[in-house]
Amino acid sequence: MDDLSAEGRTRLRALSLYLVGAIVLALAAVGGYALVVGFDRVRPAPVEAVAVVGERELLVRYLGGVPGCGDPLRVEVAEDADEVVVSAFTVARRATREGFSCSAASVPMLQTVRLGEALGDRVVRDGARGVDVEVVAGVQDLLSD
Repeated sequence: MDDLSAEGRTRLRALSLYLVGAIVLALAAVGGYALVVGFDRVRPAPVEAVAVVGERELLVRYLGGVPGCGDPLRVEVAEDADEVVVSAFTVARRATREGFSCSAASVPMLQTVRLGEALGDRVVRDGARGVDVEVVAGVQDLLSD
């Protein structure tokens, strides 16, 4: 910086201050958006049971929340030769806004997923908790629990 003229140093300082100001302004805008409008919050949901409904399809029952607090988002499946890992996710829309709250009530949700190969004798595991999931005989057994 010694080889810069006084005018060059002044311009460099001004540019640095503009850059710092822009970063602070951007962070304040994101924080304000999070408090006023809110960002979505995605959480893993516990998988309770599955039912085989086709040769390569599972009907998954998992726990979400009341509307607006645990809406269904997606169910992911990872398969290997020994097990099928089912991971369910729920989303709370605009959950970061100020004053947002949810009840602790849980609501059973159902979603069908397609497997790459038939389930056979593979174990079904909950991806969120790492525990084995009950495989019930049919859809009626899944709905009656």
